[in-house]
Amino acid sequence: MSYQVLARKWRPQAFDAVVGQEAVTRTLRNALASGRIAHAYLFAGPRGVGKTTTARLLARALLCPERKGPEPCGACAVCREAQAGTLVDVIEIDAASNRGIEEIRALRENVKYAPARGRFKIYIIDEAHQLTAHAFDALLKTLEEPPAHVVFVLATTDPRDIPPTVLSRVQRFDFRPIAPDLLVRSLERILVEEKVDFEPAALPVVVRAAEGSLRDALSLLDTAIAYGEGRLQADTVSGLLGATAPAEVRAFAAALLAHDTTAALEAVDRAASEGEDLGAFARDVIELLRRVLVLKAAPSARLADLTAAEADALRALGEAASLDEVLYVVRAFLEADALMRESPHPRVELEVAAVRATRRPVPQALDDVLRRVDEAHARLAQYAGPTAPAQESLLPGEGAPPPRPAATRVGPERAGGGGSRPGAAPPAGPRAPAEPSPRPVSGASPATPPAERASAAPAGARSPGDRSGAAAREGAMEGGDREGTGSTRSEGGSPTLTAETPGGPDGELAVAWQRVVDEVMARKPMVGAVLAQARPLGVTDGELAIAVTGNHFHRDMLADRANRDIVQAAVRRNLRGVDRLAVTEGGGGALAGIESHPAVQAALAEFEGEVVAVRPRPPEGEGQ
Repeated sequence: MSYQVLARKWRPQAFDAVVGQEAVTRTLRNALASGRIAHAYLFAGPRGVGKTTTARLLARALLCPERKGPEPCGACAVCREAQAGTLVDVIEIDAASNRGIEEIRALRENVKYAPARGRFKIYIIDEAHQLTAHAFDALLKTLEEPPAHVVFVLATTDPRDIPPTVLSRVQRFDFRPIAPDLLVRSLERILVEEKVDFEPAALPVVVRAAEGSLRDALSLLDTAIAYGEGRLQADTVSGLLGATAPAEVRAFAAALLAHDTTAALEAVDRAASEGEDLGAFARDVIELLRRVLVLKAAPSARLADLTAAEADALRALGEAASLDEVLYVVRAFLEADALMRESPHPRVELEVAAVRATRRPVPQALDDVLRRVDEAHARLAQYAGPTAPAQESLLPGEGAPPPRPAATRVGPERAGGGGSRPGAAPPAGPRAPAEPSPRPVSGASPATPPAERASAAPAGARSPGDRSGAAAREGAMEGGDREGTGSTRSEGGSPTLTAETPGGPDGELAVAWQRVVDEVMARKPMVGAVLAQARPLGVTDGELAIAVTGNHFHRDMLADRANRDIVQAAVRRNLRGVDRLAVTEGGGGALAGIESHPAVQAALAEFEGEVVAVRPRPPEGEGQ
């Protein structure tokens, strides 16, 4: 036959023509130029990357009598015979078919004879890892100390099967898979020399199928040219190799990034109906999205396997989604690829990944969240106005701090007992009395006596009704102190207002309710913790109404029949004339209606949350 396949026709005839193995060829050229020739070499690497070709070039260079530098002359009789494969001093042995100890014994006998034409006799043992263990043992001594005219070159695709005793006797060179851009340039050069009409988009399809092997790429190129009747087109190459056309992969990726579930599922259906390899389709999508991710994260990056136009197209494709979204889609398809390899329904796994990718959550940028919070703050300021009460402010540093919850409630029945905090179970055993927590008053420190607080307040700051209410509360506090009902005094002897002073009907109800909470806490701490966050509103016709602050879990706890019976029994024992319990929602008091505040509603809408509990903010500096 007159036709010679491209893989043989375009086999490199010089070290400079070897593609993608500059480290190996440079070392060998320098060794030839300086005369530092080893007696044994090991060329290891994947298939089709130039191991045997480089071994033949080394043999030609060693045998060429006219060589002036590292390259053989290519014109002498030795070079012509070497190119034709008839040079007797170059012995190529296929270790896959000559792997036994008998063949190695014959080799040991033959190495003693001098070369026929040149200065060296070169043995090229291909697929050396196929030799048996006994054959390697028989070769060891000869490989370590061969005659001066013998050079061994072992080529293998699996160096892990070479015994360490052999590896220690050779110079090892590792051949790498050829980079995609080098393969594309090599194929373009060959197609131009062969005068074959081709589409540039078809070459990346061939290169991906070759997986870094130039020989495989040339073999596929031969087949694709014959399939396309002398022309190389992207569609025909994709159809020949069973791969998805690059345009269809790009359209599928665009549907994923644009949240277009229908288009994505239609692309999967088309690929399945046309008999394409869905696993290869998913890997093509992953590779495309990987490039989009890299160009999205580093816009100035240059990918070796992309032209400038292709890189610009991928950057435009990535503009439809944020970097986090592209990362999410890549992760989804990486997981799908792993699942498709093991699943009996790979199409389902691919469709699930497509739906996950198109229905992915869209992360909001922090700047956008902060902007919305600022808008909510502005609406709050507009709603509150300059004369709004200080406790309407929900942000630190604006107005007076909100009231603190009661820290101590002491009555005659609870002498020696400490107060309880909302939501916290009391410790077991006797408790020491806790220090009362004063309620801070705007414009005065907590420890300031009432008289000084009144004088410290600016004129007109409080209405006469406020002053009369303050005087009434102070009088009630002093009366309670005389009777020992739970009011406290500071170290200087001045009375201090507590959060709930049992000096009237409301105070008595609060003290009685605290006894109910303590009793339930002792029997069932979880229910007691819920009651600690509740607030008694009043008694009407034998029914005690309480307001529960918290989420639906707290209300469900009190709605349980067993829990409700425990609470009602404690209420009957501690509140005379009360035999029923009514539970309502809302905090009441100073915090009543706080959940419906515009700022709270804006925060709930922005962060899609719910109100778990409503508690007053402690004053500045507490706990420090």
